[in-house]
Amino acid sequence: MKQQRHTLAALRVSRWVYGGAFLIPFAILCLIFWRLQITPFGPRNLLFSDIGTQYIPILENLRSTVLHGQFHLFSFSLGSGSGIIPLLTYYVISPFNLLVFLFSATKLPVAMTWIIILKISTIGLTMAVFIRHAFLKSGWSMLLFTTAFSLCGFVSMYFYDMMWLDALIWLPLVALGLHRIVSLHRYGLYTVSLTATIISNYYMGYMTCLFSVMYFIYLIIEHQPNATPFKDVWHMHWPAIRQFTIGSLVAGGMSMIVLIPTAMGMLLTGKSNFFINNYLPTPMFGPEVLAQFAPGTSTYASHLYHAPSLFMGTLMFLLLIVYFVSPQIHAVEKKRTMWLLIVMGLGLFVTVLNTTWHMFQQPAGFPYRNVYFFTFLALTTAYRAWQTHPSQSMNDPQKVLALVWAAGLLVIGFLSAQVIPTVWDHLLPSYNHDLYVMSQPAFHLLWPALGLLLLNTMLLFITEWRPIRLGLMGVLILFELGGTFLMATQGMEWGSQPKFEKYYQKDAANLNRVTAAKSKPNLHRIDFSHSQIGRAYSGVYNHYNDAIMFNYPGVSYYSSTLDEQSRVFQHDLGYFSPNVRRISSQGYTSLTDTLMGVKYRLNAKYQDPVSLLDTYAGFGFAVPQKFGKLQLDDQAALINQQRILAALDAPKNTLAPVKVLSVTTHRAHEDDLKRVAGSTDMPSQRFVQTFKVRVNATGLLHGYSPANAIIYSSLAVNGRSVRPMIKADGYRYLAKLGWFTKGDVLKISYITQEPLAGYTNQFASMNERKFVKLVDSLKQQRFKLRANSGVSWLSGDVTGTTDRNLLYVAIPKTPGWSATVNGKPVAIQSAMHAQSLLPVRHNYPGMIGVPLKPGKNHVVLHYTTPGLKLGMTISLASFVVFILLWFTVEWQRPLKKREEDLANQHHF
Repeated sequence: MKQQRHTLAALRVSRWVYGGAFLIPFAILCLIFWRLQITPFGPRNLLFSDIGTQYIPILENLRSTVLHGQFHLFSFSLGSGSGIIPLLTYYVISPFNLLVFLFSATKLPVAMTWIIILKISTIGLTMAVFIRHAFLKSGWSMLLFTTAFSLCGFVSMYFYDMMWLDALIWLPLVALGLHRIVSLHRYGLYTVSLTATIISNYYMGYMTCLFSVMYFIYLIIEHQPNATPFKDVWHMHWPAIRQFTIGSLVAGGMSMIVLIPTAMGMLLTGKSNFFINNYLPTPMFGPEVLAQFAPGTSTYASHLYHAPSLFMGTLMFLLLIVYFVSPQIHAVEKKRTMWLLIVMGLGLFVTVLNTTWHMFQQPAGFPYRNVYFFTFLALTTAYRAWQTHPSQSMNDPQKVLALVWAAGLLVIGFLSAQVIPTVWDHLLPSYNHDLYVMSQPAFHLLWPALGLLLLNTMLLFITEWRPIRLGLMGVLILFELGGTFLMATQGMEWGSQPKFEKYYQKDAANLNRVTAAKSKPNLHRIDFSHSQIGRAYSGVYNHYNDAIMFNYPGVSYYSSTLDEQSRVFQHDLGYFSPNVRRISSQGYTSLTDTLMGVKYRLNAKYQDPVSLLDTYAGFGFAVPQKFGKLQLDDQAALINQQRILAALDAPKNTLAPVKVLSVTTHRAHEDDLKRVAGSTDMPSQRFVQTFKVRVNATGLLHGYSPANAIIYSSLAVNGRSVRPMIKADGYRYLAKLGWFTKGDVLKISYITQEPLAGYTNQFASMNERKFVKLVDSLKQQRFKLRANSGVSWLSGDVTGTTDRNLLYVAIPKTPGWSATVNGKPVAIQSAMHAQSLLPVRHNYPGMIGVPLKPGKNHVVLHYTTPGLKLGMTISLASFVVFILLWFTVEWQRPLKKREEDLANQHHF
């Protein structure tokens, strides 16, 4: 009876602890967001970094397409068009994101705040479940460790990358599942939680698979009281090894519904490029990393590159040291734990191992995304040390030794942070090394860290007044965690919620004038790069994902899932693209408008913001075969456009080069440098170069520099600034210089760091009259879509002739598209080919080309997500296998065992 009362009391405490594990981080975050005046606690919102430029537009697109019945597995809002599965699996699949359906589009930033708060709070809850069941302990002290994990350094630095928080929620359950495999030979929890991790975010799910192998090996070795040969361990734990293998394979199989189509989609991105430097056994940091165990050492200002975010609270750091000092823990246990931490640490430290952890690609910003695994292991080790009751089990010299070790490591870290990164950058200068130097914590932060360490040491080793001591520890760690989270927000450029609501409605109203978001037979694209929504952002906003946010077919896109093929094609035409994740609508010409099917250009700054373009020839049209065989070259946008016009049989000099009258160069003076944007990354040695030219055609004048030495923010024509909307300094794109009349003499000036490179610059005007005539001829053989056309199924008619027997469609020729002509399947051809020289040399297909016969052709294009059917089949089969195995192993076998035990008891 007494034992039963203790059990019931423990269960009651567990329920309260579970509630506290969730509510404590919930309350801390509400206070922090109230202090920061983040909506719904104030007028600010989270319109910065990835959450402002990617998550909010993507989730709004999901919300609006589902609610309006327009959801498809292909979207024309993703650049020039792309399958949506990789985007969903990388950014969207999380049960918490269902919350967006309870909010309107203008209130979506409010939903983001609550999603983040709920996710971080749930991390504390699942950590409590792990500690309670893995260590069979229940008590208020658990809250110290659950809160430390939910608000650890990784969460403080990356909370706005919401897709990664789900992995921290599932990690304790995955670990608990591994404990159950080793101790009970039951793999149900492990399989379900690992499957959920992979489906929630396959990127972090991959990391969790690596962690699971490491942690499982540690657990089966840990069960040996003495050093045991691996062969003997294998035989003793063969049932657990079998269960782990089966559970892992079944989890992988059930995840194939997202893994296979996502893998096939991600192979089309620029992230599949190979760089040898990422696979070298070189160090990525030095002893300065030890400073990261102190509070407040990292801020958002260093989010692009910084040391691993190891912070988990000074008490937890001290307990980690205590584990290796305590006499209550056997030397063999310390050795095994140390090797586990070392192996995990090497995954952070060695370049090739770090690259492997990050799915064989080094992160572009937000480094060391796998650091939370080290934090989890360190907190688990700290809890083991807590269970030894250090205040009673350690003598005074051992207590002093633990304090000295902890303080010494912090001092080494802060001293190294002042020297080693600077020396490293001097020996091997690079962009990341420059950022790493600037990310180092100030030395004065050492003193509060040592003070907190001393306070926690005194509280940890005091044996009296236990409830008060535990309360003071809790106050200290909450102060540290909350303060570090608050300090980590320094440098964040908050958005304005009132402005977001105001300008979202205004931009949506302008788009409604052209029924942009409605499904229409006459498919066309819209260029709305001058929308007003950017006024809601306090930081730089380049409008990459406006098309996603407002759900209309556009030409720009920013995502880790951007197809490299379509990006390179657009870049070869002159569109601005700073890296493999971004393509902008800046760099358009009348020809690119025609090729991309742009019908409307909107500019909210004009009294009449809507412009109907006379260069629109339809979403597809018949072209000559030579057009389909055309090869575009990288770094030659104007030359490529000349070739395209020639292949379309355009009149001569439709794109007319200017007459260069003179070129002058002089060193930039102080007044000249005022034209340069303060955010430019170009070196300081600069020259002013001026081209005096005569225009040879009436129309838009464009300029292109094959070199990457122009500071575009200084670009001027006749003294009038024509700087681009985007930060283009040091990149290549087709600059729009203005509308001019044939015979005009102009002075085009800019600041450059390499004057000699300027002599390869090209300037040409699009003869508007000749080009409109060409467009009229293309309209005669346009691809007329039927009323039953959708997004992933296009049906229409086009007239073919002997000289124009190829249908050009403004959709990238990517896997998944199939075509029929007059009911008969045909092979899709590539209309043009694109080329990239950077970051790697490669040749890509262009847009969709469908062979035509003379006369009327009924063409049907159908999109099927590559790998989706196969993935669904494997997932369904794996799920059936899991249910059968679970029924026999997890349910029937324990039931039979209980029945046998009862029978034996009755017999006895």
